[in-house]
Amino acid sequence: GAGGIAFPATAVAVADVNTLDDYEEGTFTPFINGTGVAGAGTYTTQSGKYTKIGRLVTFNIELVWTAHTGTASMVVGGLPFVSADSVPVTIYVDTTLTLPAGSIVQAYVGAGTATINLSSIATGGGTSASLALDTAAGILISGSYCV
Repeated sequence: GAGGIAFPATAVAVADVNTLDDYEEGTFTPFINGTGVAGAGTYTTQSGKYTKIGRLVTFNIELVWTAHTGTASMVVGGLPFVSADSVPVTIYVDTTLTLPAGSIVQAYVGAGTATINLSSIATGGGTSASLALDTAAGILISGSYCV
């Protein structure tokens, strides 16, 4: 009706603020890379799903790997779109992920990338540090970012 939101069957860019003409759902294949040597992983679970509404992308990732040859810091690649800004995302870490003693994991999507950066920070606060690539672990990550 009048004043409501229109959902056209085919995306047609219009200036009408009440037309949602950019909606998309899909899957993608996330992966772990090292920042020194990207390396290759052996995955038992490698799943990514997303919903894009206008500029906003919401995603869920599940990764479990049993072997990886990458080196240096660990990043998650393969997001379906490049991020406009750096934004924090929520991460659940399998207990097998190796962390420095007394620390937790932080994750954020880097500006101008399709990558999630992982770091650790002491539970009492302080400076975060890049997280070394773990050769076998599991993580769940969810979040939203703008393109």
